[in-house]
Amino acid sequence: MRALRIASIAIVAALILLGAAVWLTAPSARPGQLLVPANTPFSKGPWFAYAAPWGGESMALARPWAPYADAAIVDLKRFPANTVMHWRWPPLQPSNGPGVWGYDQVSYGNYDGGEPEQSAPPIRVKALTALSQAFRWSLANRWGDGNVLTEFYLRSSTTDVEAKTIEIGWFLHTPPRSRQFFNRSRLIGTYRDAQGRRWTVRMADRFCMFAPEQPGDIPQGSLDMLAALRWLQQKRVITGEEWMWGVAIGVEPVSGIGRFTLQDWRVVRR
Repeated sequence: MRALRIASIAIVAALILLGAAVWLTAPSARPGQLLVPANTPFSKGPWFAYAAPWGGESMALARPWAPYADAAIVDLKRFPANTVMHWRWPPLQPSNGPGVWGYDQVSYGNYDGGEPEQSAPPIRVKALTALSQAFRWSLANRWGDGNVLTEFYLRSSTTDVEAKTIEIGWFLHTPPRSRQFFNRSRLIGTYRDAQGRRWTVRMADRFCMFAPEQPGDIPQGSLDMLAALRWLQQKRVITGEEWMWGVAIGVEPVSGIGRFTLQDWRVVRR
């Protein structure tokens, strides 16, 4: 009986601690900001924000918590700048294949089915004359971690969101286990951009990944994504006949509690 009583007390204490942690880490909006729950779109002009806990939703034990785990806080005047993505997951990486709890992102254009307030029609890759971005972000990851990723899909259609031919992304921050996944993937080559940065390029299924040759963060800078696409054409990874819809930047939570702040983001696509 004494052991049972001790076990009951321990369970109650653990539940109280868990409840306190959930309450203390809940995100809140300040004046001029808006709290956007998971799976809830927010759009202004050609920009779109969406916290998508799809990894947690794919796991039975995590599914009830998924709607509450991730959220976005948007600055109503500066959006997409000053967008903050919060996540609250168990302190371990999910065993769901990709090893992420979701993807909480801001996008330009229709990245993955979310139509922004102001349409940005698809452009065929071979017809693109500019595709670039400038970014500045920060990550609060003392009690958790996540991949900072900017990416887009190329499609074979201008109307079918599921007609994806390839996913192309740049890792700007990768936790150790994510880097291990990257290093195990099929090597495409080494890409050197106009700024002299060297990127290792690998393929996992239909996901083409760029990561710094020497592991490390890139918290601010710019990417000439069109130059990278032309390089992928030379490598025959893509043909140029594909359609480019939209591009996203955000965080893929992999563990614990954290916060990603998109301090500034600008996209040129024409």
